[in-house]
Amino acid sequence: MSELESVRRALAQAVEQAAGAAELARLLVEYQARLDEAAKSEADALTRAKVAETRLKTSERQAAQLAKALAEQRYLTEVAQWKLESVQSSRWSQLGDAIQTKNPGTVAKTLKAPVKKRPAPKRSDFKPDPVSTADLSVAPVAPAPAGPAVSAPLAEAFVVPKGPLVRPYLTVAAIVDRQTEALMRYEWRQVTNFGPENWQAMLDEHQPHVLFVESVRPGPRQGNGGRWLEAMGGQSRALRDLVEACKKRGVKTVFWHSSGSVGRSYPAAELFEHVLATSEARAREWRSALRHDRVGVLPHAVQPRVHNQIPAEGGRTGEIRTLGMVDGEYEPLPGQGSDKSTYDDVLVAYRRPALVLAGVDADPRVVAEIEACGTPVLNLIGTKPPELLDDTAPNAHLAWRATTAVTPLLDPIMDVLGVPSVRNSGVVSAIAAVASPAELDHLVGQLARQRRRPEQLVVVADGLDAGLVEKSLQPLGLDAVIRSAGPLTRGAALDRALRLADGDYVAVFDPRDLYGEHYLADALRHFGSTDAEIVGKTACYIKVAGAALLRQPGTEHRYLAEVAGGTVISRRQALQDLGFADLTDDWDEVLMRQARTDAVRVYSADRYSYVCVRATAEGRMFGSAQLEGNVSAESLALL
Repeated sequence: MSELESVRRALAQAVEQAAGAAELARLLVEYQARLDEAAKSEADALTRAKVAETRLKTSERQAAQLAKALAEQRYLTEVAQWKLESVQSSRWSQLGDAIQTKNPGTVAKTLKAPVKKRPAPKRSDFKPDPVSTADLSVAPVAPAPAGPAVSAPLAEAFVVPKGPLVRPYLTVAAIVDRQTEALMRYEWRQVTNFGPENWQAMLDEHQPHVLFVESVRPGPRQGNGGRWLEAMGGQSRALRDLVEACKKRGVKTVFWHSSGSVGRSYPAAELFEHVLATSEARAREWRSALRHDRVGVLPHAVQPRVHNQIPAEGGRTGEIRTLGMVDGEYEPLPGQGSDKSTYDDVLVAYRRPALVLAGVDADPRVVAEIEACGTPVLNLIGTKPPELLDDTAPNAHLAWRATTAVTPLLDPIMDVLGVPSVRNSGVVSAIAAVASPAELDHLVGQLARQRRRPEQLVVVADGLDAGLVEKSLQPLGLDAVIRSAGPLTRGAALDRALRLADGDYVAVFDPRDLYGEHYLADALRHFGSTDAEIVGKTACYIKVAGAALLRQPGTEHRYLAEVAGGTVISRRQALQDLGFADLTDDWDEVLMRQARTDAVRVYSADRYSYVCVRATAEGRMFGSAQLEGNVSAESLALL
């Protein structure tokens, strides 16, 4: 009986899902019909606008011709006036007038006086333009029922950025390889263009606060033009002299053992005040070898400014590349192992393959950088698997999330060195507009699950008691600002909440939608890798009538201006300058339009950790949406 009951429940659930899918299909058909009708109306309006514009241009052209004709008439009048003045000022005319006076003195004076005439007017000053005979007919505009299009990308292709710096007040003289130079170039003002022959001039000119030296080795990635390799190997006193000069000047000296054996790097490391290892186990080895405790840990990390998911120009090649030894063969990624390639070339090469197969000896540091660039990496033990490209996207996103940025790792090191390390900590204010107790409870649940919670929460409650709202928010332990209000549109309520927020960033939470536990943490990471003022999601899942749809596929990791309102996270000042429209349903559309007008950069992130939940398939969110089969919206929200 229990098995029969289980089958009955499964059948009932299947019938319910089928009914929901049928209802969704019906709603989509109705929505498409309304979209077609709206597209026809829009096309008719555009045609009328073009006709009006053509008539306006015709009127302007006629007015221009009339102006030219008037100018010609003024020219002819000016010529007649000039001729009359010329006759009146001629010597014979003046002589006749003098003779009429019967005064010989006047006649003599007239004959001696010079004749003055002004220059004749030129027709070129009044030259009319030829009358245009262009075709003024207007072709009717064809309806476009395909739904709202995505805005053109502002700068989609990956280019190595020039800044900004996390700690612009800090100057560091660095002897590092090209990989580490890219890792640290945005953390401080970094000086690398010096060698054993000119380090004294470098100290005088740049006056660094820290000397940062890595255990560099010969090879295609050697830094500083390879000028320090002999000194690092103990073949000259240049490194010793540099460290001693830095100590006399009060410059902190740090040695980072990034790779290789402890014994090989010991002669150079013992010169420095502080030594950093990549793990605690290696740090213990160094403490034993150096016989002091001035040893810290700086693990391998990534630099979000260059190791990010922004695609390279041209996109992915679709190739499967190998890294390290696979089946006894070694094939590096393009740009690796070449003395002529720059590390910037390597950063582009990271973004090219559709899949990277990592052998057992693949460099974990390179693997992490590739994963941070959004390229799927499959670790192997000597055999190549079948094609797995269809299932790599979610795993690639999880691998990107697992990578560690270098910026926060440097803060404790700066504290140990006694060097100031002041940077923006990124306080977040979450804002929401709630209109019912159910929405309030749902909002609390979505905020409670966040791994990275906001520091402030501003809620504008429509028709709810402030005491009830405060009691519901207490379990969150957040600095809450609560305002009760009368009937307000959702946009007006959000705008009021925005004016009360005081965080560095403002995150809009829609109390109807689902937010995964990593939603806020993932979104904030994109501010470290882009120069966008607003981050959101154009591609996202929508749950309606028991089914899931994917909106705007193919718009991930691009600069756009079409993100969903429930995913907006912005720098506070930029969002306050834009404001929210006094609308309930389309306030986000107005916001995006204003962002385009004001040239505010908007970044469309990944599709994960958020699901838009709606009761009916209506509104602009359903433009360019497609059914996703048996995709579970709830499970995607938790990804």
